Amino acid sequence: MTFSFLERRWSIVLLILLQMVPGCRGGSEHPEDAALAEAYKEKIGLSNLGLAQGENYLGDNFYYVRGTLTNTGERVLQRVELTFLFKDSLGQVVLKETRAAVDYRGVRALEAGASTTFQVGFEHLPRDWNYRVPQVEVARLVLKRN
Repeated sequence: MTFSFLERRWSIVLLILLQMVPGCRGGSEHPEDAALAEAYKEKIGLSNLGLAQGENYLGDNFYYVRGTLTNTGERVLQRVELTFLFKDSLGQVVLKETRAAVDYRGVRALEAGASTTFQVGFEHLPRDWNYRVPQVEVARLVLKRN
């Protein structure tokens, strides 16, 4: 799937604006839910991890980490953030970055037992990265409040 220059530009502008508007994330981030969300991390399954390479409108290469995220628990999820650990040829971490892989707003959410695909882009990776799929860990969850 390819996007035209204008489609990509407006997509980026829209994403930036949505991140700036308070309350757009939905879900709950109350302190009492933090312990529950931390324990719930083990109920998130990651599979089919892979890499795809693309090119931005300036001609620079970037990489996507793709995969499938499965909610194996009984709660509904609004947001899942993943930490990506890029390593060098010696297995040492050269970049550790946390990004949102799933971020639902409004009434949409990842229901219990459901799966979804995710795709996270990275433009500026270290030169000594080994060009292999990074290690991926669940960093943070936002559970939907009932």
